[in-house]
Amino acid sequence: SCVGKRSSEVCDDEGRDAAGNYTRKLVGRVSCVSETVLAAAQQAFAEKGYVATTIDDIVQRVPVARGTFYLYFEDRLDVFRALVNDFFARVATSIQPIMLGSGAPPPRQQLRENLVRVLDLARTEPGMVKIALSTATGVDGALDAEVRIFFRSLHTFMDETFETGQSIGLVRPGDRSAMVAIALGSMQALLLGVVRGELDLDRHGLADGLMSFLESGLLDR
Repeated sequence: SCVGKRSSEVCDDEGRDAAGNYTRKLVGRVSCVSETVLAAAQQAFAEKGYVATTIDDIVQRVPVARGTFYLYFEDRLDVFRALVNDFFARVATSIQPIMLGSGAPPPRQQLRENLVRVLDLARTEPGMVKIALSTATGVDGALDAEVRIFFRSLHTFMDETFETGQSIGLVRPGDRSAMVAIALGSMQALLLGVVRGELDLDRHGLADGLMSFLESGLLDR
């Protein structure tokens, strides 16, 4: 049985590489964490922010004792880490490899379908989008480290994706560092705009707009 095993132990074994980045191998929530506590923590972090949320804020939302919380998590940061590990895994698994060969849809169509899946994830998980993409830094050093790991992992993931895109002629040649920074910045702004209700477009309208942006500068014509 894995009852009592802390989430960070599981996530570190299965969800990070030697450099500490989140990896594509982590799929779904780890089995040794309380879904109820994680859901309550997600709500609290989304509503109050990480810094203002206490352990009591989390456990008061669910029928568990404070002591039960510590069977699964070391502290508040451990909960944040478990949530962000899982969110990164679901972002990564929603982006499918571009398939080539006879019978495969055009690469641009596959890219657009990937964007629609990411947008769907954002719409169904607005709390996690806010937590992962807009958590304030500069107050808690340990939290800052986790946020840096998350964005570094996203950067690595996007760089690998763009490298593949260049190899198949989908992404224009050139230094990928600037391309990745532009793509991540635009995706972050887009997803936050979606969950905050600032963009009055459906999933297909948003995907079309983002595709137009990518085609104007990043995709190879």
